[in-house]
Amino acid sequence: MTSESAFARTPLRNVFLLGFATLCLVIALAIAWALGVSLFFPNGSLAGLVVDRADLIRAHVDYLMMAQFLFLFALLFRQYRIEPPLWVIGAACYGAFFNPLGFLLRALRPKIDPATIPEPHFPLQAGVSFTLTTIGFLGAAALAVHAAWRSRSEALRPRVTAKLEAD
Repeated sequence: MTSESAFARTPLRNVFLLGFATLCLVIALAIAWALGVSLFFPNGSLAGLVVDRADLIRAHVDYLMMAQFLFLFALLFRQYRIEPPLWVIGAACYGAFFNPLGFLLRALRPKIDPATIPEPHFPLQAGVSFTLTTIGFLGAAALAVHAAWRSRSEALRPRVTAKLEAD
């Protein structure tokens, strides 16, 4: 199979999902490099930008997980020939990008004094991101489970019919 024929059969939505998964992976790898450089050069300018290494590690791990989920969903959609609705792709990609971004921003910004009120828009932004991630990922998983169940049922149907005819 040539790459041209594989691309021609892959729906554009799935290509977008693969591209977005790759973006999340690139961000995770860039964060890994930043962590490594700042670890070995603690007095360097890059280390000076990092306020909280733990949050940077959380962002790195979160972007890796989001990339894995998006790659997995893209492969499942391709395997079962699913063309997911745009709302599933949009919700999953929005959440995959913005959930880890909160950790990344916390890692690079000075900590807020607990006595002060947090930014008023942050709970709304986090709530929207968490909600869309949940909707997108559960929607993608439900589509894959439904397609797998349907595929299994179709695969079993001829054997049951043949067995009934033999009796």
